[in-house]
Amino acid sequence: MPDNQDQEPIIQDDATIFPFETTGDPQQKLTIDELYDHAGFKLLSFNTTAAAGVGLFMFGTLIMYVQLICQYMLCKEEMTEVEVVAVKIIVILGLIMGLPLSGVISDKIGRTKAALAGAYVVFICWLLSAISVTLLFATMLCVGGGFAFLLPSSIIFAFENSSLHQHTRVALIVFGEYILGQVYCLVLFSTLIELIGWHLVTVILVFPVILLLTFFHMTSGSPRFLSISGRHSTAYEHLLMLHKKNSVPMMQGRLKSQEIEGRGKCCGPCNMLNLRTTILLFVLFFALSFCYYSTSYGVFRSLVEYGICESDKIIEVLTCENIDGKSYLVTSLLALVPDLLGLLFALFISEAAGKKVSMSILAAVAGAAVLANSVCIQPAALTLIELGLVRGFTFGALVIVIIYALEVYTTDKRCTSFAYLLIFYSLGMLIAGTFTFELRQSASLIFIVLGVVLFLSLIPILFLDSVGKRDVDENLDEQQSLTTS
Repeated sequence: MPDNQDQEPIIQDDATIFPFETTGDPQQKLTIDELYDHAGFKLLSFNTTAAAGVGLFMFGTLIMYVQLICQYMLCKEEMTEVEVVAVKIIVILGLIMGLPLSGVISDKIGRTKAALAGAYVVFICWLLSAISVTLLFATMLCVGGGFAFLLPSSIIFAFENSSLHQHTRVALIVFGEYILGQVYCLVLFSTLIELIGWHLVTVILVFPVILLLTFFHMTSGSPRFLSISGRHSTAYEHLLMLHKKNSVPMMQGRLKSQEIEGRGKCCGPCNMLNLRTTILLFVLFFALSFCYYSTSYGVFRSLVEYGICESDKIIEVLTCENIDGKSYLVTSLLALVPDLLGLLFALFISEAAGKKVSMSILAAVAGAAVLANSVCIQPAALTLIELGLVRGFTFGALVIVIIYALEVYTTDKRCTSFAYLLIFYSLGMLIAGTFTFELRQSASLIFIVLGVVLFLSLIPILFLDSVGKRDVDENLDEQQSLTTS
């Protein structure tokens, strides 16, 4: 727990009293979720979520940029194949190395300060990478380290500034921005690379970080973190401003100490009370990340290169001839459509049936679709539709798992726990690139491995506890015993 508290320990019942001025029962016990639900998800909430989501927007831009710039350098013979692989690995290693530290720091100093630190590192190092190919290696390591601070802090900030009932809308905005970040990079890179060169394109791509820096300099933080830090008056002012902007009177009552401490059951990644949940989430983050990026990196290219489908019909491989052409831009944009459809379907199923059911459905359908491609030869169009289904549903399942993780950990340990989970996400991304490269001559074997991994991921999903808006009251009742033990 942070040291800068100015009141009694927060785990004591009713230790925090907000001086609500509206009519009502002053003895009523309220939660921050109830206050957010009462205020509604209107323009201010949308703007806050969208601004925080720029962190994921830039992460999507980074993922696409690394692929495009490496292939471009390879085509121009400014990089060897070994150097291309090295750059991709360096970015992920920077992310993995920075995540353990970023989680602890964010839970100590706050989401906004940690996100600002990461955004400054990303902005400066990304600009430096535009100077020369030689600097690209060192700066990309730092960029990965910057995202280790920016990514978890910005995602958590967006979700902490909303209620459980609003998480579907928050996820749609935030993870939709991840897809938009890839589109942004694709459009600019493909249309400008031959006009102004890769140096200026690199500089232009980093401009959205300025919006992120401006936003986090202007905001005070989430009321949840402000409350556990002892900054109760600032938390109250934030909630009061939200109600005023939405033209809704503030509710009257006393804030539940359990709700300040956190919505979920788990107090940290290494606490024995939730070690099982954490291990299950480690497996899911790794498995789904591995499958998603394996589909993104290698399957489509394997299909084209080895004649399973025709490159001039649906999708083209990135080559020196079409990297700046309209055909590559269009086909690459089409390849991102499954992500958007998978996100929409995943959030719809999650709302209707809950997170465990939605994760199970998405993983099972994706596994069945990818295995179908390994056992029979099908028309190219049908093959690519099925693989699009795999990519979209795997992405959707990954989003639901991320939302689950954000809801299951308490506020004081949420970023630390989430950062450790993102390490396994990054490892899945790293191994996916190596896996698809080594097995690029055997698309069928890639399909079999992906199908088996997706079906095996159903096992940890089965043993996860149900967490979400349906059982939030049970979580709150249980929280007091967990935090005092």
